[in-house]
Amino acid sequence: MKKILILMIAAFFFAACTKENLNEQPLKESTDVFKEIKLVTLTDVNKSNSITMLEFKSIDHYEKTIAALEALVEEHEDSFLSTWSMLNEDELNAKEEEVGFVVYQPLIDFENAYNIHSSMRQAFELAEAKWLNNEELDTETDPSNVYCFDMAEMTLLNADGEVKIGDFLLKLTNKGFVKIEKDDVATLIRINDGDLSAYLEPTVTTNIKYDSDEISSSDCKLWKGKDYWDPYQSNKKVKLHVHFHSYPWKGVSEAKITSYKKSGNKWKEYRMNLGVANQSDFRDYNCSKSLLMWSGWKHKNSKSIEKSNTSLAEYFPKYFAENGESVYGLFEYAGKSTIRVLVW
Repeated sequence: MKKILILMIAAFFFAACTKENLNEQPLKESTDVFKEIKLVTLTDVNKSNSITMLEFKSIDHYEKTIAALEALVEEHEDSFLSTWSMLNEDELNAKEEEVGFVVYQPLIDFENAYNIHSSMRQAFELAEAKWLNNEELDTETDPSNVYCFDMAEMTLLNADGEVKIGDFLLKLTNKGFVKIEKDDVATLIRINDGDLSAYLEPTVTTNIKYDSDEISSSDCKLWKGKDYWDPYQSNKKVKLHVHFHSYPWKGVSEAKITSYKKSGNKWKEYRMNLGVANQSDFRDYNCSKSLLMWSGWKHKNSKSIEKSNTSLAEYFPKYFAENGESVYGLFEYAGKSTIRVLVW
């Protein structure tokens, strides 16, 4: 614990155009990673039910696609910031609305290119727009509590969090994952219909608690997240988020900061200078040992930024998070610096 705090404290103090041009651009295929993606419809012949989702040839293909989409979003936003670098904070936010800049336009372009009409990203943005359109923000109904993944990954998932990777189906939820081998869509449909016995099928691996048996202990968990809110001004606030997700093939720790400002009788995400870093200390099945990782800092004039640490796992379950010990977020905003830890 002392080693973690020393590293974090040291890092904390030493860190410290037109609408047509900005949006609606053709999808840039600067990498071959997009070329082998397919939109597939899988059918349970016994029930005549079907599910549509994207298909990736491998885990590596899936991960590289996420990275490629994230890079396109960064490039798109950097271009906007470079064009209007002379503006102050309020002027930059006003200019963004004036020219109709959409920060996630590359993700929209990707969805359009693959004829995706129902992604998790789309579901999240619709829910978020309704949530922000209120006099006060109810943190209990924040859509991010349900749609708890980064925007690029949510672009690759259907509205129910499903994707095909190689010969298995993956379903991601705010409670964890379900991995179903051999393209067993019948079992996935049963799970979606609330049939708990489907989790017992031999094709299923999951970290979701679906009965009385706990996969993890009370002190070490496979899938947890927490938000901290700071209303640092009467009309401005930030959400400081930390989480740990143990996928079938990796463990991921993340820290994320999102800025909001009240405008009239509703809220909107607000662009400002933000900083974030992530310190992680992964645990094993016995809630012991240690894999210490440091993400480095990210600083950007943005509405939301994140930093994460990832370690590949050759088996599941390999990585766990310990209560109050494994995931630290370091945040900078509005002249403030703070640290938040994942606890439950």
